[in-house]
Amino acid sequence: MEFVVALLVLAAALAALAIPLYRAHAQPALVSASTLDDLLAQRDGVYATLRDLELDRQLGKLDEADYGALHEKYMVQAAAILRELDALQGEGSTAEASAEIERQVSALRKTHATAARGQTAAKHKDARARECPNCGKPYLRGDKFCARCGHALP
Repeated sequence: MEFVVALLVLAAALAALAIPLYRAHAQPALVSASTLDDLLAQRDGVYATLRDLELDRQLGKLDEADYGALHEKYMVQAAAILRELDALQGEGSTAEASAEIERQVSALRKTHATAARGQTAAKHKDARARECPNCGKPYLRGDKFCARCGHALP
């Protein structure tokens, strides 16, 4: 009987120790602001260095061989930093960001289409309201002469 109780206590202890390990694996790691800020600062620094390299090459301070080696080195460094940033920000945020962008683009398209329809209707209304006094052909605001008969418009 004591042996069974000892086994139950041992199993409970192992379960108590294993539960945090499973929970830690299932929960996404929280990104600290300082880590993200450090990576963003590194990215900006590499970008600035690449711009300076390009300028030095254009000014003739670097020959093509040196430029090529340094450019490759900093491009690899920038790619590594961008991969780290992507890993920290997570894959789910990319899908959510894409969905939000699509919603905003759709809203802008609807707004633009509505505005374009309104402008077209206004142009046609404006054209119908104004007609050449000589031949009756519609004209738009700003026209100086009739397109059909050449008569001066008011």
